[in-house]
Amino acid sequence: MGMPDILQLQLGNAAAFEAVYREYHTRVYAFMWRYTRDAEICEELVQEVFVKLWSSRKSLNPGLAFTTQLFQVAKTVFIDYHRRDSRRIRYINMTETLAEDAVIQPGVRDIALMRQLSTLIDTLPPIRREVFLLGKIQGLSYPEIARELSISPKTVEGHMSKALKFLRHRLGGLLHLCLLWLW
Repeated sequence: MGMPDILQLQLGNAAAFEAVYREYHTRVYAFMWRYTRDAEICEELVQEVFVKLWSSRKSLNPGLAFTTQLFQVAKTVFIDYHRRDSRRIRYINMTETLAEDAVIQPGVRDIALMRQLSTLIDTLPPIRREVFLLGKIQGLSYPEIARELSISPKTVEGHMSKALKFLRHRLGGLLHLCLLWLW
């Protein structure tokens, strides 16, 4: 795909996007297949790649090869999928472990843990609480939080680190489980 085609994508030309989809769908599918070996997941990830490509079309760089940019999107989509899948597996493993502990009825423990987490979050200093909520609850990146709160990304990193250390100290290994429930 040449520079004029990238420019057409940037302008929102649906025909140019359809041509890109037809030309690259098989290659993106093969890329995903290499890592997943699951047709259903592959197709879902391929669709996500093209949705992200369309939604970020204005940031395409006409000076870079289109395939480089497309496969960078594909790589990012796969990494995001892998992280989501890893969280799901950790959640399943942790809940199975907790289920073996019959001291508290199922469901009651979940509510108690979430209340405890909420109470602990409320005790954080205001800016640290805001950083934690924006990052872990709303899913914003450190630069996005920095812009939102008009502070530096390093300050965001420091607050997040201190918040997580505090919560980890109070909740131990259950912090990860609580955060998984929130997502």
